[in-house]
Amino acid sequence: MTSDLRSLNRRETAERAAFWLLTLQSEELSAVQRAELIDWLRDSPQHVSELLRILTLQRGLARFKGWREVQPIDSADASSVVTWLEAPTGPVRPRPPRRRRRAALMLIAAGVAGLLFLGSWEFTRLGRTVLSTQLAERRETTLADGSVVDLAPDSEVVVLYRAHERLITLEHGEALFHVAKNTERPFIVQAAETRVRAVGTVFNVQRGEEGVSVTVVEGRVTVSQRQAQPSAGSPAGVAVVPLVLSADEQVSISPLGRATTVRQVRSGAVASWTSGQLVFDNETIGEIARRFNLYNKTQIKIVDPALAARRVSGVFKADDPESFIALVEAIADAHVVRRELDIVTLGVPTKSVSGVRSR
Repeated sequence: MTSDLRSLNRRETAERAAFWLLTLQSEELSAVQRAELIDWLRDSPQHVSELLRILTLQRGLARFKGWREVQPIDSADASSVVTWLEAPTGPVRPRPPRRRRRAALMLIAAGVAGLLFLGSWEFTRLGRTVLSTQLAERRETTLADGSVVDLAPDSEVVVLYRAHERLITLEHGEALFHVAKNTERPFIVQAAETRVRAVGTVFNVQRGEEGVSVTVVEGRVTVSQRQAQPSAGSPAGVAVVPLVLSADEQVSISPLGRATTVRQVRSGAVASWTSGQLVFDNETIGEIARRFNLYNKTQIKIVDPALAARRVSGVFKADDPESFIALVEAIADAHVVRRELDIVTLGVPTKSVSGVRSR
């Protein structure tokens, strides 16, 4: 009987911990909910341990790339559900005095409560997770729902999962999204005033000073633009001019909210950065240099506006800026100067006093 009671208590604790984890992920806790959670954690160190255990389990599953392929089982069929097994009993250790146990319990609960209020604990970040990269750094992350985010260098996204939507805010930079299909929980990427809505697809979003660019690799997405300021008779925040993009289609939206016509592109070339390649089709040398600078410690400076505006095409390895420098030097007779560590300057051809170009 005692064993059955322990098993029942453990199951109830696990179910309650799962409830709190889902609540923390899907919504912001109210003051009442926060107080209830803290009281539950203070009630027993086993509650704290179980919440930590289930978080560790979830994070491990999120890192497993095959998690998206696992199909949910029918909840009515319990035949394939793994049940808990009681750990073998061993020598019983003497319990600490009641006063010491109570002091330790209060210390654990107070620590957890403090972390919750400070907002620095992993649980509170599950609802709002920040992913970022630095220059010359790329990152691939599997989210809790099985979706995968590829972050380009110098990029940042904020992940906020709610009960009825998965909201990803692209603060700056570029990201490729492989969306796990969930018709009841759409996947939304917000970049400035642009919202991209998908259910299960692959698409690339780039956000920079010139605006937002959306490219679909697989499936379809809906792109809408929110008004920066409401017009007469129109409420604030109303989505305007929704566009539907399919595979190999792209649209760009200026900072003022003006969208280009939907155009056909080679989406594989647009997303080639995820495989370590940079593909350019009639791009300016200035833009190509900017892209190379994101992926490398070696920084390229274009000091001649005419050279920066010249357009070229080519396929390069993202970590090989020297190949691009050699191309510009060859086709434009550019002057290459290397006077500082990891800085290469390209400009109009000039001659030194001795008549020998600097190199």
